[in-house]
Amino acid sequence: MSGTVDKQPVLIAGAGIAGLCTALGLLRAGIPVRVLEQAAELREVGAAVSLAPNATRALDSLGVGEALRAASNWPQRAAMKHYQSGAEMVAYDMGPEMERRWGSPYLQLLRADLHTVLVDELRRLDTTALQLGARVLGVSQDGDSVTVETAAGSFTGTCLVGADGVRSAVRAALYGDGAPDFTGYVAWRGVVPTDSLRNPDFTPDTAVFLGPQRTLLRYRVRGHTAVNVVAFARVESWADEGWSLPADRAELRASFAGWHPEADDMIEGLCRAGAFKWGLFGRAALPRWQQGRVSLVGDAAHPMLPFLGQGAAMAIEDGVLMARALVRGPDVETALACYERIRYPRATNTAKRADAHGLRIHQHLVTASADAPVPRDDFAEFDFDVATTPLDA
Repeated sequence: MSGTVDKQPVLIAGAGIAGLCTALGLLRAGIPVRVLEQAAELREVGAAVSLAPNATRALDSLGVGEALRAASNWPQRAAMKHYQSGAEMVAYDMGPEMERRWGSPYLQLLRADLHTVLVDELRRLDTTALQLGARVLGVSQDGDSVTVETAAGSFTGTCLVGADGVRSAVRAALYGDGAPDFTGYVAWRGVVPTDSLRNPDFTPDTAVFLGPQRTLLRYRVRGHTAVNVVAFARVESWADEGWSLPADRAELRASFAGWHPEADDMIEGLCRAGAFKWGLFGRAALPRWQQGRVSLVGDAAHPMLPFLGQGAAMAIEDGVLMARALVRGPDVETALACYERIRYPRATNTAKRADAHGLRIHQHLVTASADAPVPRDDFAEFDFDVATTPLDA
């Protein structure tokens, strides 16, 4: 075992994607972990997730590739479509073309299915690693360890990884930077059974309908049995209590009235399936993530808008690199500094690109003829291999 840790475990606050990936990387190297999850039972929030080749490559390094592929759809083609005519404004191949180019597939699956794959592997490696009902109440550290006070008791470890999301208690303990900020977007999300649609044979299997200040994303999950649908809108403010609530069907229908019949089919499917309305919240970038023996991963470190499809990928990459750095050492604080040196520029740059891409597509001048050039991602993130990138870079 590396000199990074002694008999004390690495403490991880949060059993979401970033926290579980960190835990898996450490356990596979023989380093003990304690994952402190505030929920009394595991229940992943959200509808579905896209995993670009950089994400599937990282998950392969954690030994969950076979289970991941079994739970996923392999999209073959994607397009941006005009919100009224349905015409394809830009399109590209996925499937074998992406796997050939990047060496790993582009996958889509329910977020709950990804979470199950990660939790099952965690429990296979260590049945005692996960502590539920452990909401973080306080954090303290000295030169040798970190102590986390939680609703389930006190836990001491060699270091603490804050993986507890955009409303992170660990981040608050380190920086006290208040509540997250509303980004100006709302999203209606849900999983629609394919057999409830008027037209279940839509093509391509992944598409974004582009309209004025509105977009609608849909892609298949769980084979052809369900469709993940997310409808986005730019708004002035978020006045509702909380950040997620059952959708008002009349508001949802009015927001996308007059759209193409295929898009309308998805909106009606959302209404029947019981969509939720989410406010998208973020934070200003921190100057650094590490304080002594504590650091941050995922949305706790760098909340990210979904418009590049890289939010989960960045969390996965964070976890893989955090584990690699801690395994190598030579000591905890040096390892955490190594993680931050490599991850900070990549994650913050991707977050900025996601912000910019969201603005481009929601401010795009959509013409009736669908002839205007459509902004698109250039897939720059897909090249990165977090499992092999040099730690001395």
